[in-house]
Amino acid sequence: MDYIREVFKEKRYLPVMIAASAAAETVLFYVYGYHWMKSVRYILLTFFLILLGFIDSKKTIIPNKILVAMFAFRGIILMGEITVVSSWRTEMVKSAFGGMAIGFIIFLMAWFLSRRSIGLGDVKLAAVIGWYLGGALIWFDLLFCLTLASVFSLVQIFRKKLTMKDSIPLAPFFSVGTILILLLGF
Repeated sequence: MDYIREVFKEKRYLPVMIAASAAAETVLFYVYGYHWMKSVRYILLTFFLILLGFIDSKKTIIPNKILVAMFAFRGIILMGEITVVSSWRTEMVKSAFGGMAIGFIIFLMAWFLSRRSIGLGDVKLAAVIGWYLGGALIWFDLLFCLTLASVFSLVQIFRKKLTMKDSIPLAPFFSVGTILILLLGF
């Protein structure tokens, strides 16, 4: 976990950013009337996404250990959710696995079609985000995140900071886009 240690050492404001995000989400999720388990799931997702956004922007890598940890934590939370809200058990499981499959398949196809210019870490990250958000929300999330990345790329191309052959890390856009849709209550 050297990546995590290195990011926290370089970005001393990162714990403050994570705490502020968690506090804002806690208040907003209470206002939105979310179940406390759903709030915990989204706050945990936000923590990991902020961390991955910084790691990917600096090192252009999405560590598998963090993705596995995200997957495992979501599995534990899903078990808690289906125990606490047993009337929605089938829907929650279908949504979680469906979201993971949608994120994985869409980005795996993009990986093949782009001749592997999208990293496999982005494919796995899309699957894990789908695992957290579910089948209904992952579509909107992917569209929103990719729109943010496209706008950023176009602006940088017009500013002559990037060319059409350059690549950008996608995790920061996944982070910003996903956190924004969570804060807006989608």
